[in-house]
Amino acid sequence: MKKTHPLLDNDRWRFSQPDLGFEAEYTAISKADGKKKTHKISTTNTCREGIINNVRASFMQQVTNLKSLQEGGWRKGGRIEMAADVDLTEKKRKKAVVLRIQWYKGWMGHFPGGDTFPAETFLQVCDVVMGPVCVLLGPWRAQGDWWKTSPDDAKYRFGRNGNDYVHWKGSDNWFLAHPATMGIATGLYRQCYHLCGAGLAPEILKTLDPGEVDEVMSTGSQKLALRLVKRTRPYIEVPAGCGASRVNYAFTLGFWRRLIRLQRAIRHHGYEKALGQDFSEGWCLLGKGTEWSGLWRFWGDEGQLTDHHRHLMKMGAPRRATSGSKPATKNS
Repeated sequence: MKKTHPLLDNDRWRFSQPDLGFEAEYTAISKADGKKKTHKISTTNTCREGIINNVRASFMQQVTNLKSLQEGGWRKGGRIEMAADVDLTEKKRKKAVVLRIQWYKGWMGHFPGGDTFPAETFLQVCDVVMGPVCVLLGPWRAQGDWWKTSPDDAKYRFGRNGNDYVHWKGSDNWFLAHPATMGIATGLYRQCYHLCGAGLAPEILKTLDPGEVDEVMSTGSQKLALRLVKRTRPYIEVPAGCGASRVNYAFTLGFWRRLIRLQRAIRHHGYEKALGQDFSEGWCLLGKGTEWSGLWRFWGDEGQLTDHHRHLMKMGAPRRATSGSKPATKNS
C-alpha cells in the first residue's frame, strides 16, 4: 500500500492548523438522585491538545463537585469527586454534533473553478471519509437523516477577515468518551480539509456511491461501514504531509489495525473496557493519573507502543462470530 498511496508523491499534501471546534450535548446522571441532565460543550482551538484541555475543564465543571468546593476546602480535606455519570449511549439525547473548521479564502485556489467557495465539496468529502468512521466508532448511533448538513446548517459565509467556519453535522457524540477518541474525530475532520487542499476531492467523491453514504449514515450499519472504510482507506490511513509529523494524523501509515481493533473493541465491550479506563480516569477529572493530550500519547507510535495500545489490541482481537452477537449496551 505504501508504494501506491495517492498522497506519497503529492506536493500539495500539506499540513496547517486552522481553528477546529465543535458543539455537542451529552447526558449526565446524578449520583445523588439518579436524575438526568443534558449538558452542552462548545470549544474552539487551533490544536487538538488545546481542545482536549478545554473539554476536560468543561467536564470538571459539569460532572464533578469541583465547583462546590469552597475556598480552603483543600486544606480542610475537601477533594474532587464525580457528581454524575456520563452516558454517551442514550439515544433520547442523541443529537448531531456540529464540528467546525475555519476555512481560509486563499484555499479556494486548490479547487477546480476556484472562484466559487467549495464548502459543499468539503462537506461531501467529510461524509465519505469521516462519516463511516463515525458510524464504526459510535455503534449506538441513532437512525435517521439528522446527520445531513444543509447549506443553512453549514454557515459557511465569509467574515470580514475573509475567513469563516464551515460546519459539518455527520457525527454524534461518541468522541467525548476519551481524549484519544477526541483526537481521532478532530484529526480526521482537519484531515478532510487537507485532502481537499491536496486536490483529491473529485477522486474521493468517486470512491463511494452517494446512496451508500446515505444508507450507512442513516442506518448506522456496522457491516456496511466496514465495507466502505476499506474502500476509502487511502484517505483515512495517510502519510505525514509537508510540515507535519505522524502524530498530526488520526491513523498514519501503519496504523490501520488500530482503527479496526478499536471498532471491534468498542462494539463488543463498550468504550471504557475498550480503552482500559473509566470516564473519569480517562479524562483525569479527579486530579489523579495522567492527563492524556491525545491518541498518540495514549497509544504511542511505532517503537514506543504503550500498555494501552497492547490492551486495545487484545480487546479488539478477532473472535468467532456468534448468532446472537450484539454490541455492548453500557458505556462500560
